Amino acid sequence: MTDQIKNRQFSFGKKDAAVKVEVFLNLTCPYCATFYGVAEVVLKDYLENGQVEFIVKHYDKPREMLLNGTLVNLFLDYENPSRVKEILRDLFETQGQWDQLNNQEIKNLLVQKYQLKEEPKNTEISLNVTTEAISRNVKMVPTVFINNKEFQYPTELSATELKTQIEEALAK
Repeated sequence: MTDQIKNRQFSFGKKDAAVKVEVFLNLTCPYCATFYGVAEVVLKDYLENGQVEFIVKHYDKPREMLLNGTLVNLFLDYENPSRVKEILRDLFETQGQWDQLNNQEIKNLLVQKYQLKEEPKNTEISLNVTTEAISRNVKMVPTVFINNKEFQYPTELSATELKTQIEEALAK
């Protein structure tokens, strides 16, 4: 299973973990913010115990309400995943304060508050994630895969269901 996972530049946990939780998300999606918060709580022990690998794929889906997330994604330094994790958490928590800003205001926020700069390699990462999303028929964010079983949050995957699905996958 490990070799089948694509676009894992932003992942946590052991790469050889029995359970793979992949999420396609976008920083300006409120459901993604909710899911990310739930996942951080539910997955914490599984990650620490080496049972789960959590792979986050920022999907720069071409939809007007998600464009600011695409802009933010261009600035994330995937070479430093722990820092990206902190920034994602903060941006999701403050989403209502920045998601309606214009492009220049968002760039200024990223540079001043997070000391980020545009990362040229992120365009290729974005295209690769988009290609994968299309090939896997991802229509909305967040879309979650647990060992390749697809869930579309929030209608199919609550915190309780996420935990249940992980426990079932671990039992196999």
